[in-house]
Amino acid sequence: MSSELQSKINELANLIGILESYDESIASRIYLITQALEDSIAASNAIKSLPDSGTAEIVLPIGGDVYIQVRYDQDSKIMVKVGDGVVVVRNKESTLSFLNQRIEELNKALSAAQGDKKEIENKLREARLQLSDLIKRSQNV
Repeated sequence: MSSELQSKINELANLIGILESYDESIASRIYLITQALEDSIAASNAIKSLPDSGTAEIVLPIGGDVYIQVRYDQDSKIMVKVGDGVVVVRNKESTLSFLNQRIEELNKALSAAQGDKKEIENKLREARLQLSDLIKRSQNV
């Protein structure tokens, strides 16, 4: 086998390793975005179910598998984490608007990440085919 052919094989093998690592990274990003999207949708649905008038008794998790029963009415405020440790007090409509915007942004991010993953998978498939061809050529030499 020529050193040039061996060099190309090594180069493609390294590229495949890099692409596989990047593909795993994108898969993790997709998972995290999907989790955030599901959480935001669940929060939006929960807030939509709150009454516009009157009161409702709701149960809130406070951590450690402990829940607290609280009373909600149309004047109750909702606290929304908007950034690095920043919490803003909002009303129901404002919170729903914020969540809808977050859901839209997460959908865009998910779509972009899925596009990146497809692109990397195509490059990976192409590199593997090239590597396979080179290995066959090296065995025939």
